[in-house]
Amino acid sequence: MSASIRWSALPAASLLCVTLICAAPAAEAAEQGAVQPAVQASPQPAAAPPLTPVDGAAIAAAARAAAQDGLPVADLDPLAAALAAPDATARAGAEAMLALAAVRIAEAQHGRLANPRALDSDWALRAPYDAAKAFETARAAGAVPAWAAALRPVQPGYVSLAAARVRYADIVAKGGWPLVGAGPKVAVGAADPRIAILRARLAAEGYAVPEASAPEPRTPEAKAPEAKAPGAKTPDAKAPDAKAILDAPLSKVLADFQARHALPASGVLDAASQAELDVPAAARLAAIDLNLERERWLPAALPADRIEVDIAAQSLTVFQDGRPGLSMRAIVGSPTHHTPSFVTRTTAVVFNPPWVVPSSIASAELYPKERRSPGYFARNGFHIANGQLIQAPGPKAALGYVKFDLISPFGVYLHDTPSRSLFKRDRRALSHGCMRLEMPRELAALLLGKQGWTRADVDAAIAAGATRRVGLTVQTPVFVIYRTAVADAAGVLNTRPDVYRWDAKLAAALQGQPAAVVH
Repeated sequence: MSASIRWSALPAASLLCVTLICAAPAAEAAEQGAVQPAVQASPQPAAAPPLTPVDGAAIAAAARAAAQDGLPVADLDPLAAALAAPDATARAGAEAMLALAAVRIAEAQHGRLANPRALDSDWALRAPYDAAKAFETARAAGAVPAWAAALRPVQPGYVSLAAARVRYADIVAKGGWPLVGAGPKVAVGAADPRIAILRARLAAEGYAVPEASAPEPRTPEAKAPEAKAPGAKTPDAKAPDAKAILDAPLSKVLADFQARHALPASGVLDAASQAELDVPAAARLAAIDLNLERERWLPAALPADRIEVDIAAQSLTVFQDGRPGLSMRAIVGSPTHHTPSFVTRTTAVVFNPPWVVPSSIASAELYPKERRSPGYFARNGFHIANGQLIQAPGPKAALGYVKFDLISPFGVYLHDTPSRSLFKRDRRALSHGCMRLEMPRELAALLLGKQGWTRADVDAAIAAGATRRVGLTVQTPVFVIYRTAVADAAGVLNTRPDVYRWDAKLAAALQGQPAAVVH
């Protein structure tokens, strides 16, 4: 159905023939390793209970909430009001349209792409959801208001980002912010005409920009006294405008901006910072919308105890009782070897793991190294068994001393690495898809702590040198997510580089989708 067709122009009978977005098939759930089972669609009940004005008001409220979060929905208040119309035909038409709208809103609030993996094989995060089935169940139980009120995601990450969206939408509506423009690097204490624009730019985004501090008076160079007329004044050197100086307080605000946009927090206005500052407000709003869509792919209620790997941020965070705890840097897949976005769970910790080299890596990288430098395999602990290249455990082992097994259709997992210096880099998209961890021993101690292990036990297991696999009695869920825009609890935006260029791909896909509710 075209999004340009108005609801008032459609007869009720035609509305019932509209094809709704289907739930993902069961095969997709298995492929994703989803934590929820697939739900099979059921036929429309022969005699559905009529929607009441209260139901209509609840659906209209759900539409307003969805619109505020950037979803393309129409104003349903006129339809809700029509449920109380004296004319039976008008009531029936409004009821049919509201039922369709409720299903579309529910589908959109669970992700507008019914099957993201159909678009990209690395997008396997969204759990199956049958919006029509859910609506029918709520309608039959007389619980449409409660069902509609619960459609909007309540995960803290979503709520914070949605709050930021309201603010950025307002900034865009007011014309955005000024562009700083290209120019030379400006260090603290230096003057540049663009600094006055920088102040306005940061303030427009909501940063607390302090008043410009008065510049230090210039001290004239010492020189021989000159004769001057009695009563004549010596002219002072002209001081620059205070607003054109990158003073220390403004530099601190700029450093905060830099840190929130994955730049070195130098407090210096350089080319990289200027480029981030000059990203239009509309582009920031668009990035928020894309990442709200990704948040909708997550379960309605995230497990209180879980591990989140943020691919774009190249980090891992452990949540306990719903609160972030252990956090560390991670090395993720390179732009040519993506780490997939999916949900899984930990199954075991492996100490001193051997590396069974994937055939693609062996043929493309390691065998050529052996040919170029005979003895490379022996020097680095590789041997061939049953035609498979294997690296033995040890200080040079690519998996380091700890590996975390996951249930995954992608063959990726969490592990240690001997290349510890790589964690010092700001950009760490360097692996073949697996996720290397900065603090693997700490994570092992945390996961095995429920089985009585201590950090000393972890160190002892590694020091023993033998490969040892310890199954986890509590298999912690792992969410591998790609977030290029997040907001903190105060609604302050943080962005990360789109290392895989997935934002553009998702934006194009969403532009090709029908509106959540017909206009």
